[in-house]
Amino acid sequence: MKKYAKFVLSISLITLPGYAFAQSGVSADPALARVIANTDAQFAAALPAAMALDVPAPVIVRAAASRIQLTDITDKCTHGDEVVSAYPALYKLFPSEENSRVIKVFRFADSKGAERRIEVYFTGGDWMQYGLTYLITNSGENKNQASAFFVSELSTPDREDGAVAPVVNPFDAGKLSEFIVGDFLDVKGNVKIGLSSVASAPVLP
Repeated sequence: MKKYAKFVLSISLITLPGYAFAQSGVSADPALARVIANTDAQFAAALPAAMALDVPAPVIVRAAASRIQLTDITDKCTHGDEVVSAYPALYKLFPSEENSRVIKVFRFADSKGAERRIEVYFTGGDWMQYGLTYLITNSGENKNQASAFFVSELSTPDREDGAVAPVVNPFDAGKLSEFIVGDFLDVKGNVKIGLSSVASAPVLP
């Protein structure tokens, strides 16, 4: 009887995660669904594999009072099937693969009450299973300047073939938000010291 109970428990542990994933995914995030639907067919087919790293979590970070709180405003920044960037000129200043999309937009208030913005930019080739992720933001001492940061933790370490999963899945809204608050921004809402941007440009009115 004990062996039978252990066998049933093992089967349950194997099947439950798959069921949980089946109940979540792209359909739970309409804005992300539109982004994927407008992506090149070959590249879009690989996105579910990237998203399957973790089950998505809530998109608003309810952190301690001393930490920055992000709010997902992707829906408000979406026109048709595309997320519209507030910094279009900046994207021309660093290399991208043929398939590229802004997949998330967050806003937050820094320690002085100024509203800041972070755009999550995902790019990759048709042949890549996982892509490269950049964070584009006006978070810093000069709110009139936006900068782009390549984030290795959110990107495949295999830049040639894209066959290796990133440390943090950029399509998991909860994990992504926690990474931004804990590893990208400091408690004042500025990009942490030591992180270098790949490009910067003035924020146009």
